Amino acid sequence: MTLGELVARHQIVISAGSGGVGKTTVAASLALWGALEGRRAVVLTIDPARRLASSLGLESLGSGERDIPAEHFRAQGLVPKGTLAAMMLDQKGAWDALVERHAPPEARDRILTNHFYQHLSQSFAGSYEYMAIEQLCALAESGRYDLIVVDTPPTRHALDFLEAPRRIADFLDRKIIKWFVRPYFSAGWTALRAMNRTAGFLLRRLEQATGIAALAEISDFFSSMSGLFENFQTRIDRAHEILRAPGTAFVLVSSPEEQVLGDAEYLSSRMAGLRMPLKGVVLNRVHAEFRPARRGRSRDEIGPEDVEQVADTVARIVGAPEARELAANFVDYQVLARGESLRIEQFRAGLARGVPVVYVPNFARDVHDLASLAGMHAHLFGTRAAA
Repeated sequence: MTLGELVARHQIVISAGSGGVGKTTVAASLALWGALEGRRAVVLTIDPARRLASSLGLESLGSGERDIPAEHFRAQGLVPKGTLAAMMLDQKGAWDALVERHAPPEARDRILTNHFYQHLSQSFAGSYEYMAIEQLCALAESGRYDLIVVDTPPTRHALDFLEAPRRIADFLDRKIIKWFVRPYFSAGWTALRAMNRTAGFLLRRLEQATGIAALAEISDFFSSMSGLFENFQTRIDRAHEILRAPGTAFVLVSSPEEQVLGDAEYLSSRMAGLRMPLKGVVLNRVHAEFRPARRGRSRDEIGPEDVEQVADTVARIVGAPEARELAANFVDYQVLARGESLRIEQFRAGLARGVPVVYVPNFARDVHDLASLAGMHAHLFGTRAAA
């Protein structure tokens, strides 16, 4: 299977991987390809940089879906058969929208103005990742798109995105909620500590973590949210269902650096354990190795010992003064490319059979507009490659 066939056969494509490997750009390029091929595509990004908005022909991106106007395509020589929209994850806005949709009407305003909620919705561990999944669910259930591409948050540990629903579920354990809304909670810190030392320790840790010492705010938050919490497990189950659905494909984006490939290998194995198998790989910013044929041999490697020979060859083309500098630069490039090639070969050996692997070169310039996003398609979809 090629990457093009993979994207064509799935409604949801999730771009996963470590931070800084080009997930956002790859996600935008995949969504653009879908639009050019006739899909109703949307890309959900977590990258607040204006550069991505500019590359899509927009001045800015917000939490709402923004259609890319047809004139922006035409201005760069592109003729889409479908449509393309984009949106950027707003963590606080997404939590507020969730409260608006699912909280009891009489409790919504109290929740939204609660100081503990305002802090929690922006800083709770796993909150950002969970809201990305929540936005994905909302897009999938809307029925407006037949291709949804998600750029996962640039977390230090890529698994945070996949494990976010479980973290939220652990936090919202019903026993904890019932404990917080017990009638004696309002008795205050002294009485509560006397009745339960463990409870006192937990509240002190909560206050240290959040900077909020008002127990009344915490108590009111859990009391107001109790109706919403009853529906959270259903939402979490739905999130897992969508992430594991046959129509969802995880595409791992990585660069050829040793540590990044190690992280990618670990992520791939953990994804399989979570029943969210990897279905495609994009190796980004790859340096291509040049291995010329030599007399009497098939192909050979170029190393530092070949600088003078390369310089003699280059001198016949560009002249002697610059020849050795160009030759040394070329040889260094080949050493870099060869190291990447060996690491990639080892990485591919650990992938499941049939997973398409594509290579995107290390471009000299940033991808900054629709035309340059489309320029990646020759590398993403132009060749058939499978491990």
